[in-house]
Amino acid sequence: MELAEVTIIAPTAGYVKSDVTAPHVRVMHGSIAAQDIAPEIRARGRHVARCSQKRRSVRVPAMRGSEWGQFLRTLELTRALA
Repeated sequence: MELAEVTIIAPTAGYVKSDVTAPHVRVMHGSIAAQDIAPEIRARGRHVARCSQKRRSVRVPAMRGSEWGQFLRTLELTRALA
């Protein structure tokens, strides 16, 4: 029974050394007006604010990015989690 020859596989320098990448540029958007927020999202925000004041846990469902922004703006407007 012959033993296989042992070889060491080393990664190339491209995988080990990485150049310093530029940071991502943050896009600053204007704040959302209160009348532009959808009524169902405002209701969800009020519900979360009430549960937060009563120290209850609450489940926040998955939302799209635009809905998430409106939801967070609702919490800011109710001064719940500002």
